Amino acid sequence: MRSLATEMAPPFALVAHFFIAAVIFLLLSTVALFEVYPDLSGYGISFSLASFAHLYLLGFVMMVIFGAMYQLLPVVLEIPLFSKDFAYVQFYAYVIGLSMMVTGFRYLEWHLLIAYGGFLTYMSIAIFCANVFLTFYRLEKNSIVSSYLLMGTVFLAVAVTLGILLGFVLAHGMLSIDIDAWVKAHVIGTLFGFVMMIVMGVSMVLIPMFSLAHGFKDRYIHAALFLHGIGVSVAILALVAALPAVVFYAGIGSVLISMGLYLFQMGIIFSVRVRKQNDYWVKNLFFSFLSLLGAMVMLLLFFIETQERYLFAAAELFFFGFLLAFIVGHLYKILPFLIWYKTFSPLVGKQKVPLLHQMVHTKSADIQAFLLFISVVCLSIATLLPLQVLFYGASLGVMSSVVLVAFNVVYAFTYKGEN
Repeated sequence: MRSLATEMAPPFALVAHFFIAAVIFLLLSTVALFEVYPDLSGYGISFSLASFAHLYLLGFVMMVIFGAMYQLLPVVLEIPLFSKDFAYVQFYAYVIGLSMMVTGFRYLEWHLLIAYGGFLTYMSIAIFCANVFLTFYRLEKNSIVSSYLLMGTVFLAVAVTLGILLGFVLAHGMLSIDIDAWVKAHVIGTLFGFVMMIVMGVSMVLIPMFSLAHGFKDRYIHAALFLHGIGVSVAILALVAALPAVVFYAGIGSVLISMGLYLFQMGIIFSVRVRKQNDYWVKNLFFSFLSLLGAMVMLLLFFIETQERYLFAAAELFFFGFLLAFIVGHLYKILPFLIWYKTFSPLVGKQKVPLLHQMVHTKSADIQAFLLFISVVCLSIATLLPLQVLFYGASLGVMSSVVLVAFNVVYAFTYKGEN
């Protein structure tokens, strides 16, 4: 597989902006997590849940994806990013807009910030989408990875458009729409349409590379691309156009089948991997895939029994079990490499340079992974039963795990090596 750094890749400073901001938003989201328990036994949409979800999903998950996309696009497509300046403008507009929007959700007397911060966030994401589309415009040869990245970006454009319209409806009462249905369409477009498709796409680059897997069949990820794209499109259309419920369920069913195919494809890749060492990267990935499977089961139970606790348990398993473990595991691989390439690669042959694994504090990474695993399981149990004390204890465990992630990020950035 190709290296994660080429002569066409953007400056490391650009990617570092997104990764550092992502960790800060992640820390803030774990604080917001303590405020959502009262809403877990009530209606699924609340301002406290919206504040947490936007901090975590937009602040952490999407910020990491933006940074990773800017690094990976030139490598995957073998063409330079259309504009690095666009990426910097997007970053600062995004941080300001998201901060305003979350403040509006958190403090209802400032609810107008939801619309204005949302509009600024929307414009920043529009810049990202334009940058990606203009980069793809110069693409000469398509691949399964580029198909996932492009389709995911299309769904992002749709999801944020729904989101900005919702923001103006909440702030000014514009339009006569079914807010509940549009919120669900916004969430599905963001989570399944953008986030999940990007994760599935980059998995086909990063996981074979880090596991040294070769010669595997990839027909399942091709089938997943078709089913996932159709499923998300049908589900969003059914909600926005108020189509019969059976149409919506058909779309969600297609999405769940595609994610099952994705997991099966990952199993095939791991079955042929050359690197057999079960380090913190492998541990995080195994837990992330198990959590995704658990989230799918909880989502099915929600549709069968229509009890909110299953939906919240699915969200916790998806957010913290799947996404957080998946991202953190790869962050431990990608970030040290990018820092090493920028700082130490010019010194090769001139002095002793560190190995990549030395730039991760292994003991704290192992503790962080174990703590996250236990905390996510307890968080889900506390939501299903429900058990308030266990929920707060598990939330503290998640926060402690995230603090260790932040420690390792700082450790990698400040690593000096041996003189």
